[in-house]
This record gives sequence, structure tokens and C-alpha cells, in this order.
Amino acid sequence: MKICNWLVSLLLVGALMSCSSETQVDLLSLSLDNYKPVDEFVDAYEAISKQEGLQSGRDYDLEKTVRVLNALELAQVRSESFDEFLDYMARQDYTGVAPDVLEAKRKLFPVLEYTYRLREQDEQLSDAWMLMRGAARGGETLVRNTSASTLLRAALGDMFAVLGIVNGEDAERSTNEAFAQYEKDKKLKSQLRDDLQKLRASYRQYLEDYTPIYKKYMQEYDALCIEKDKAYLALYAGRTEEALSHTQSILQKYPDNPEAMLLHAMALIIQSKGFKVQGSRFKVQDSRLMVNDSAISHQTSDIFPDSVNPDSSLFPLPSDIFRDSVIPQQLSIVNYQLSIINYQLSIASQTLARYATRYPSRTAPALVLEGLLQQQLGNEQAAMSRFHQASVEYPRQAAQLTDMLDSYNRRNYLTRTPEGQYLRRLYASTMEGYGLFSPNLLKAKYYADQGKMDQSREEIYNHFFRRGNQGIYDELLSDMQFCEEHLYGAFKGLLLESSYIDVSIEPESEWLFWDSDDVMRVRINNRSDLDLENVRVFLCIHYTDMYKDEYDVIKVPHTANIIAKHTTADLDTVTLRYPGKTYKDITRIRAIAMTDDRICWVDDVNYKQSHALSFLRGGQRDASALQAQAREEYLRTYSLEPQKLRRTIQEGITILPPEEDPTADRSWWDTFLSWFSSPDNDLKLELPRVLAMTDPVFSLHPLDSDDAITPEDNYLSGTTIHLRFPYVPAYGDHLPLYIYTESATFLADILYRGKDSQVLSVTIL
Repeated sequence: MKICNWLVSLLLVGALMSCSSETQVDLLSLSLDNYKPVDEFVDAYEAISKQEGLQSGRDYDLEKTVRVLNALELAQVRSESFDEFLDYMARQDYTGVAPDVLEAKRKLFPVLEYTYRLREQDEQLSDAWMLMRGAARGGETLVRNTSASTLLRAALGDMFAVLGIVNGEDAERSTNEAFAQYEKDKKLKSQLRDDLQKLRASYRQYLEDYTPIYKKYMQEYDALCIEKDKAYLALYAGRTEEALSHTQSILQKYPDNPEAMLLHAMALIIQSKGFKVQGSRFKVQDSRLMVNDSAISHQTSDIFPDSVNPDSSLFPLPSDIFRDSVIPQQLSIVNYQLSIINYQLSIASQTLARYATRYPSRTAPALVLEGLLQQQLGNEQAAMSRFHQASVEYPRQAAQLTDMLDSYNRRNYLTRTPEGQYLRRLYASTMEGYGLFSPNLLKAKYYADQGKMDQSREEIYNHFFRRGNQGIYDELLSDMQFCEEHLYGAFKGLLLESSYIDVSIEPESEWLFWDSDDVMRVRINNRSDLDLENVRVFLCIHYTDMYKDEYDVIKVPHTANIIAKHTTADLDTVTLRYPGKTYKDITRIRAIAMTDDRICWVDDVNYKQSHALSFLRGGQRDASALQAQAREEYLRTYSLEPQKLRRTIQEGITILPPEEDPTADRSWWDTFLSWFSSPDNDLKLELPRVLAMTDPVFSLHPLDSDDAITPEDNYLSGTTIHLRFPYVPAYGDHLPLYIYTESATFLADILYRGKDSQVLSVTIL
């Protein structure tokens, strides 16, 4: 018995040694040793092999390294075929990518080529590329009919699979899941299973070699991102000194980091806003003191250099300059501060010049900052020239700039908190040219400050037109909010009566029995007396579980040639694609409409009513002091202040007489005829059209009460607003008409006496 056991053990050991030897041979056959790519693989292999960084081992660019890491992982998931993936790899720019990353990626080529050959050898493996896509997803099941769009959404929604692989066991598990599922789906012959076993072992070895390298650079990049995030948050919170400290820290380690260079220059420019140059004179803001700059030029020459070495990326912080020194007696406090401002702007200028030299294909955001810098120096024409140039460059550089967002898309956790969403919007605004980085909106602000409202509105329109041409719609809400915050008067001029345009959506009916829960029919109701031409609509949908100011933006595919006055246009359907949400999850709907001559909010009736009540309760006024101030200026411009508007309402309300005089006695014949044709005795009012500029909402009785009656007809015609309430008042009734506006909320006390009705009073609530 012992001898038998010994023989069995010996046979098992021999078999295992044989398998191990066979596996080792197989793995060697799929290694880079003596590897020569076949024709289909030559271009991609040479592109990743013939890079200076790979041979010389020079310092790598972390941003480029991470971009290539993520781009190649994502490309493997989203490519439909070997050819598409190989073409993508051949077109990549690998300059500056860390050498060990390129070396690790080269090891994938023998594995891919072996898979490619298997596909050619046996028809049963004709879709072997699907296996490689599944392996890149860390074992996710990829059946034959899985669509590329589904894969892409999955890849963007989750961390890349390799991030979850921390050791050999994880690599083996992830690989085995993908291969096991593929074999199960294909029901392969034993011979093909042996080929896949060889491929499985080789791919596992590739992952074990590649994962530590991937994790090393991603950990370094995460540390960099934390520092950049701190700089963004500090800068936009007004803590410029703190922001400069963070950007300085980044530039010490990564002298050519593009974001850090832009943030550093931006912080210096913002910090210098305590002083502003006007012509040849410095003006201390919030002070009457005026100092001629020529008086301090000779005094600062010994303290600050005339220029900064453009090859140096390390600049001292302004506060560090005099931290341990005594202010020279000959310099006044003001001159000392002005000297610091000169130095700050000089450093900012040098930083932007270095950025433009280092990144000539991504100069648009730097041009915007140069424009802001020139404004600080009082050179308005030079500033406008920079803004004009940036307006031209943003569309041309759109692909290059937005490609940088790949790394931010990988940081999908940013979408899970308001702070993270805020950070991503700040970065996107820099790269896409909206918000503070919109050259058009900055020009619009300049013109508005000059009182040139027509030019300001033209630039606002140009901004939205440019953004549309760039094909970027996701941040339209930020654009609208920026205009409301900083360009209220000019922006209002583009949408003076937009409250008389409504949007509505409802589920599209399928057959006769049920509605679709993800296909929505969109309609626009034009209650104004203006025809709207070339109307493009972007739906902004707020779902359950979203943060308060978060919306999903969907472009309505159909563009309406014309929406005539007093008509409702059907804009066809849109499909809801927000993960896990359907019509029943919608809590709020807004829309942005763009025509040939205006950009405006288009809201549904429910939103307009809740918005009106928020003004009465003070919520909107408290939301932004800057916006409240701009609103007050707008109201003054159009004589819409509360007291003036109260008198306008008092004098301008007309109560139209009913068809039937409520004081007249009705004969039996009139009563008989009323069974067949009842007269129209509904309450009808006319109010001055100027009210339409304040986004009015009307109701009998308080809007938030159970007794509230809202008008069934509410439209513009000529100089008046026409209202019809589905309510027949009795003679002598006191009708409380509530008028909710951006100016104030008014209560009109109407004594109803048919054609002799009168407005007793109008009070401000």
C-alpha cells in the first residue's frame, strides 16, 4: 500500500512538473523576448517603443503619464476590434510618458497578437476581441451582444478594474472571471480551451507586472490632485495666499504642471485686485488715495527684479519677500503695497508666458488670464484684444482642452458630493471657456460696466453660440448662473418676457394602453405675441437623490423653425439616459431656449409658481447679495421699483365686463336659453405689459393656499397682459388678486361690480 501511494505521489509530482514546465514555456513564448510584431501590429508597437523617454530615462510628465494610462485602459474597453484599438495606440503621443509605463504596456503586445492569431485560426474564436475587452474590465461578463455604449458608460462610471488589483491573487481572480465566462458562453472545444489556458496565464502575468506600475503613478497622481483641489477651493473661497502656497508646492515638484501654472497666475492676479491701475495712476480700491506710479518706480528697482527668469518655475510668495525685513523708511505703506502688486503682476505675466511656450496648443485659458491681468494694469484695449483672441482659440482648441478631462472623469467620486461637483466645474470652466474663463462673458461685463448694454448682450449671445459650436452642453446651467450673478441687467435684456414661454414634458404613449417611462415628449407653449425663430431647447432635469442645484442637461434633437405667437409647438421626443432614473423620478424641470436673438430660461408652470413664492419668503433675495444688487439696478433702469410698480398696477388694472350684466334681471326666456349656450362671465383682467418684465405669477387668494385660483388664460397682446380666471364672481365680491414679481409681491383689492368694478387698493406685502 505504501509503495502504491508512493508511486501515485510520484506520478502526480511528475504531472505537475510537466504542467509547470509547459506553462513556463508557453509564457516565454508570449513574452517580449525576440518579439517581432506582425504587419497589423507594427505601427502601434513602434509608436510605443520609439520614444525618447523610453531610451533616455529623462524626467517624466505625470499628467501625460496618467492620461496615457487611462486612455489605453479605456480604449481597450471601448474599441470594437483589434484594428480600432491598434490604430488608437498608434496615434497616441507618448512624449513625456514614464518609461516603465511604456515598457509595461509593450508586454501586452505578444498577448494581443496571440489572441489575434487565435481569432484567425478558428471561426469559433472570431470574436476573441470581446475577451480582451472583458479582461480589461476585470472579469465583467461580456456576452456577444454587449454594446460599446454600455461598456463605455460602465468604464466611466467605475474605477478601472486594474485599480482593484493589489496582488497576484486579485489579478488571477479578475482574469479567471473573464476567461471562465467567455468559455462558458462559447462552449469551446477542448483544443481551444487549451489555447485559452495559455492566453489566460499570459494575461495574468501581464497584469501582475503592470498593476504595481499603474498603482504607483495613480497614487502619485492622487496626491497631486489633492494639492490641486486645495488650491482650487482656496482660490475660489478668496484665500489667495493659501492658494499660492499650494500651487507653489506643486510647481516645486512639477515645474510644468499646466493647471498649477494657471492657478498660480490666477491667484496672483486676483490678489492684486486690492489695487487697480487707471491710465498712468494706481488707485487703491475703496480709498481716495491716488499715487502716481512714476513716483515709486525708482524706489522699487532695488527691491524687485525687472524680470523673472522664464526658465524658473519657482517664484517666492509675495508675503515671503518682506517677512523678515524692515520696510524701508523712504517707502510709504501704500508705495510698499503697490510695489508688491507690481511684483505679483510681473510674476503672473512670466508664468503665463511660460505656459504659452510650454503648451502652445492650449493657450486659450492663458489668454483669458492675460486679459484679466491687462485689465488690472488699466490697459483695457490690450485686455479686449486678449479676450478676442481667446474667443477664437477656444473652439479651435476644444478637442485638446477637453481631452484633459479624461483624468477628471476617472475621478468619478467627484460627482458624489457638492464639493466634488464644484471642483470639477471649476476645472471644466478653465478648459472649456465658461464662467470666469469665458472671454465673451468677460467682454460682456466690460461693456455692461461701460453702460453699453447692446454690445454686452451681443457678447452674451456670442458666448452661447460659441459653446454650442464646441458641442459642449453639460455646463449650460453654470453659464446661465454666471450671467444672472454678474450680468443681470444685460442678461435680462435677452429674456425680458421669457416668463411667457413654458416648457412641458410627459411620457410618450405606446399603443393605447401604457406610457413609456424613459421617452418624453417635449412641448413649448409660446404665450407671448412674438414669433420665435430657429428655437433650440436644452432640458435641465432634476431627479430624486440629486443635490439641490444639480441637473441633467439633455439637448432636444429637434430644432423648431418657428414657434408662432400664442401657439404650442411639439418638439418631438427625448430619451432619459440618467442611470437608474425614469419619469417618475423627475422632481423639477427647467429648460434653456436659444433663438436667433435671445437666450432665456423656459420653465414649467410648477417651477414658476414655486419660484414666485420664494421671492415672497425672501429665499431668493438671501441667496446672493451680488445678484440682489444687480436686480435692484435692473428694476431702477426700467422703473420697476416696488413703489413705482404699485402705482402702475393701481392705475393700469382693467376689469373687463362679463357678457351678462350681474345686476340685470333674467327673464324666463334667458334662463331657458342658458341651458344651451351659457354666457361667458368668467373674471377677465388686463394689466400693463411692463409687468411681464418682472416674471409675474397671478392668483386669486394666496398661491400657496387651498383657495388659490390661477388664470386659465395668461398671454401677452399689444400693451397688455390678458388674464382669464375660471371663476364667476358674484356682484359685490371683494377679489384678492395676488401678483408675485421679482420686484415685490402685491395684493390688489378688487371690488367686483360687473362693468363698474374698481380697484380699491394695491398694497405691497
